[in-house]
Amino acid sequence: MGQVALYTKYRSTNFDEVVGQKYVVQSVKNAIRENKVGHAYLFCGPRGCGKTTMARLLAKAVNCENPEEAPCGHCASCLAVQEGTHPDIIEKNAANETHVEDIRDLIDKASYSPMMSKYKIYIIDEVHQLSSSAASALLKTLEEPPAHVIFILATTDPHKLLPTIISRCQRFDFSKVEKELIQNHLMMIAEKEKFQLDKNGAYKIAELADGCMRDALSILEQLSAYGNGTISEEVVDQVYGVSSTKQKIDLINAVLDKDITTVLNLIDTYHEKGIDLKRLTLDMVSVLKDCSIYSFSQRKENLSVIDEDTAISILEKVNNQCVLKLIDLLLEIVKQYNFAQSVKDYFVIGCLKMMEEINPTTNLQPIQQATKEVEMPKVVVKETKEKPEESFEQPKTEQKVEPIEKIIEEPNISFETIQMDTNKTVQLLVQCTKEEKEIDQMKFDALKNSFVMDHLIATIKKTNLLVSGKDCIVLGCASESAMNTINDVSFNQDLYKRFVENGIDKMPYAITLEMYKEAVNQYVEARNQNQLPEPLVIHRYPLKKEEIQSVEERLKGLFDEVEMIEE
Repeated sequence: MGQVALYTKYRSTNFDEVVGQKYVVQSVKNAIRENKVGHAYLFCGPRGCGKTTMARLLAKAVNCENPEEAPCGHCASCLAVQEGTHPDIIEKNAANETHVEDIRDLIDKASYSPMMSKYKIYIIDEVHQLSSSAASALLKTLEEPPAHVIFILATTDPHKLLPTIISRCQRFDFSKVEKELIQNHLMMIAEKEKFQLDKNGAYKIAELADGCMRDALSILEQLSAYGNGTISEEVVDQVYGVSSTKQKIDLINAVLDKDITTVLNLIDTYHEKGIDLKRLTLDMVSVLKDCSIYSFSQRKENLSVIDEDTAISILEKVNNQCVLKLIDLLLEIVKQYNFAQSVKDYFVIGCLKMMEEINPTTNLQPIQQATKEVEMPKVVVKETKEKPEESFEQPKTEQKVEPIEKIIEEPNISFETIQMDTNKTVQLLVQCTKEEKEIDQMKFDALKNSFVMDHLIATIKKTNLLVSGKDCIVLGCASESAMNTINDVSFNQDLYKRFVENGIDKMPYAITLEMYKEAVNQYVEARNQNQLPEPLVIHRYPLKKEEIQSVEERLKGLFDEVEMIEE
């Protein structure tokens, strides 16, 4: 038999051994102690954070023969659980058993009384992967469960579950395990396993694991084999291509000094050593973040990546405003890595852009607060007593929009990345109508299916037009990252220009579908109480006539010779 993996060998056997998840552990212990165990639990959270372990501990504790110390670990029931032979604790992996027949078989067997203990417990992992028919079958049992059955569902994607299933479970959200907790746990295991592990190496492993204890133990096991039981920070860097703090600082200093030769040589060296340039980019963000924090606080206790002398040396070369600009630029580079054919080339370009931002003879403008409300074209709304046709529609309004020529002349309008929330979405819903959406829907669909394909069209292809008003068009996104991409001021301005070229002279906004549902509910409640907010003040981006291209002009830009033939 092969060697037992560390993450299996050191799986928690009682609640006190669980690393992190304090509120989950305390809640479950209290429920067991007070005999208030529910019939269904839903454990949500990222992989490797302890969901399945907690499910097994809960199953072990409710059937323990010594409730005052459950799980005791020495009664017949606890020993059977530890050996994996308990007949009343059944584990299912929905990734493999997704069909309705599997769930129906489970339901049929659930009706039988427990063979050994008080409860029959079903642990269903990756429950979000059940087919729709299987999920519906499970829902029926959750609605009317047998008294002797407890369901424990675990998932990394709760949003994929039926809302009706979620509502019938006690939901617990697990979080990533903190780096310091992982570091301490690794040091304890290394001592037991006779590994030589230093604290810096343990912390580096914790960073690589990104809150996943299972990954941390797997990495520890791999590194112990590579280093013959000796694990240092250097060993971690060599195996996983992670840059050392010195390497990050050397590159940042070369960029700040605008030493292009050193920058290119360092990048070549790091690339040849197999250092992950994507991770290096994020590590540089962490270094600059420390510098910015130190600039504000002047306290070395707030530094987590670099020491005080390093922070001071960097801030002697650039001010904090420039540091924040560099952080924004690096984060933008990270977003674009997925579209780059060569990560190395894109990283070089990113460093060049950073060098271009550094100009000590020029006073940089302060970074504007990300939370500041976005300015948009002013809309004057005159309320009427007419009721909306649907829950998210507002009373018909007469809107007066300032002409675009006047807006172009306004010198003080500054545009920033749009920060959307539920309240701002409600302010948009107030000025949207079904009629406007019907008009814009055809134009929007035509734009999505247009012959001219680029990054703008590729992005909005994944969105839906939710609502539309005189001056705004609201797009629904499946993810927060897609929403942030569209609301980014640079992308948003290009998208607005494309909308204008296709007959939609309205400001584009993006929100998540979840945010839209919350906003509709808030809108309905406010309307019923006659407390609808004022519409969001909107300003369009200024565009000159020569900037607007027709479809024919864009086609001619794609091909050398295009002859437009009229029918």
